[in-house]
Order: sequence, then structure tokens, then C-alpha cells
Amino acid sequence: MIFKDFKNIEVENSLGVSPPGKDTSIIAKHASRLNFKSALEIGTGTGFIPIYLEKCGLSCQGSDINPKSIACSVENAHKNNCKINFFVSDLFQKVTEKYDLIIFSAPLGDYSSSFMSKYLEIVKSVFPKDSKMLHKAAFELTKNQRAKLIQRFLNECQNYMNKNSMVLMSIHTPELGLVKNLSYKILDEYDDIWKLILIQY
Repeated sequence: MIFKDFKNIEVENSLGVSPPGKDTSIIAKHASRLNFKSALEIGTGTGFIPIYLEKCGLSCQGSDINPKSIACSVENAHKNNCKINFFVSDLFQKVTEKYDLIIFSAPLGDYSSSFMSKYLEIVKSVFPKDSKMLHKAAFELTKNQRAKLIQRFLNECQNYMNKNSMVLMSIHTPELGLVKNLSYKILDEYDDIWKLILIQY
């Protein structure tokens, strides 16, 4: 699929890799307006955000726990004539650098956690990502996993950030309690359930 509003980048997904949705485009637009020299997107999926940022003249790497996502991202980067470092990592497990910006949108389903969640990823790759019914069902099934994953991310991310760095994170409204002790601002809201927040460290 070609995204005309995003410098005509061409991005495809494969079975088991969620396609870009409304959240992806909103995150990409806000990320392109931030001031940074180096960035990492954790849970890159199709590689849409790093590819778009590269087309904007910004540097962003991408990681994902799902090897299928990394294979898909590499192929999409090649289609768009972009040289981007994509690598398999469970959150920060294989991260070796520090960044000015880390982008993270906790998945509706954890690829590594359980039979149900793995198959949820396949379902999401086939059905529209912005389906509210699918979203609500998926959130209810995975909200406890998500909370643990977000907390783990927040506990670890500072070890991989430069001084005065930022986190751009898309979370569900009830999950704002997880960041209540951090310095953040809400940049965007969508579908009555999502908040895009920028955390300043």
C-alpha cells in the first residue's frame, strides 16, 4: 500500500504482522515534528515509522520481538530505498546504543507470552487494525499483560536514553495511571480510548 500523505512510502504487511493503523500515522506525524538526532521504535511492526522518519531526513532504528516483523520491515525499507537498522529484540534485550527518542506503542497481544496472544497477532494482521470491536476485545484479553509490559518498558528505558531524552508512547486511557509519577504531556487523543503522550526525561 502506498501512503500518499507520508511521502508516498510503500508499506506492506504479512501474516502475523499488524498493518499500519490510525495510531501508526498519528505517532509518525508527531515524531517527525520532534527535535532529535537518534531514535528507536520498539515494536516496529512493518517499519512504517522508521521509514517515514528516514524520508523526513531523521534517523530512526526499529526493533521487534517478532522475527516476521523484522523481515517485513527490512523488505519495506528496501522498497523505499532506505537503509535502516532493524533488529529482533524483546524490548531492550538486544539494544546496545542510547537514543534521544524512544517510540513505543504496547501491542494488543504479546507475541512471546501465550498461545492466545500469538494467534491474536495473526488475527490483527488480517482484520482492519482500527476495528473498535476487535480493539475492545483484544484489550480486555491482554490488559494485564500490557500493564506489565508497559511497566517493564518504563523501568528499563532510561538506561538507553541520552540526557534530556524523550519517550513517545501510545497508551490506552486507563493506563495513564502507569505514568502518573512521570513528567508527560498528552499530544493527541483518538477513538475515545487512546492517548499519545510525550514523556520528558
